[in-house]
Amino acid sequence: MNDVSIAVNQGIENLVRDFKCNPQSYFTEEDIRWRLLREMENILVTKGIEKIDYSGGTTSRIHTEYPTPFRCSMNQRQFEVLDPRNTKGQRGHFDIVLLNTSAAKNCKFEILRSQYYKQFCEELVAGRVPLPFLDYAIELKLFRDLAHPNRTESAKQQAEYAAQAVRKLEATLLPCGYFLKPFAQQGIALLFDNSELADTKSVETARGQFRTRFQELIDWETFPSSLICLWVSSTFQEVLQGKVDNTL
Repeated sequence: MNDVSIAVNQGIENLVRDFKCNPQSYFTEEDIRWRLLREMENILVTKGIEKIDYSGGTTSRIHTEYPTPFRCSMNQRQFEVLDPRNTKGQRGHFDIVLLNTSAAKNCKFEILRSQYYKQFCEELVAGRVPLPFLDYAIELKLFRDLAHPNRTESAKQQAEYAAQAVRKLEATLLPCGYFLKPFAQQGIALLFDNSELADTKSVETARGQFRTRFQELIDWETFPSSLICLWVSSTFQEVLQGKVDNTL
């Protein structure tokens, strides 16, 4: 295991440990993201690898709200990668990414930050963007009221948001019309759940509905092994992982 993987895995372990002991400390997904960023950054700094070189300068290894390398449709809590020629689709974002060292050093700044999509997409589809571009793509979800009576969306609908995030990661880990090799080496979906703080009477029923719907939408037997999903509450922890080997 390399130092970047150690930072990611240990950072997640530290976050999970704190969440299970102190679920009341996390009000929003941003609380989750901030804590994970802090944990990973601390380890990267200790190892002296928090920065990464690109062609012309240096930047942080970790970035947030990083745009997807493809246009996609996410209507009605679904997920579909659109054809590169489709200009009407939108780009999604990853909550956290860690840039790949080899890719970064061969990229100019505008390609590395991937903001101007026409330029980036042309380079990507033409095979001029080095792959894998990311070491990790991470998606975060906080489910804080699966059973709350005032919640406008059901537990099943919230499971669809979770599945959407997982499918976004899947698309990044497999070849498609945009790239012939995986864009990222590893994808991690982190689902945190402190719904018991909002409603203790029916939370287990709601979690059962969430689990059932999530299982209907995600077939781990067909997903890449580089994709891992962790569902955590104060009382339980479940790990799900794809079964198909997509080793680079």
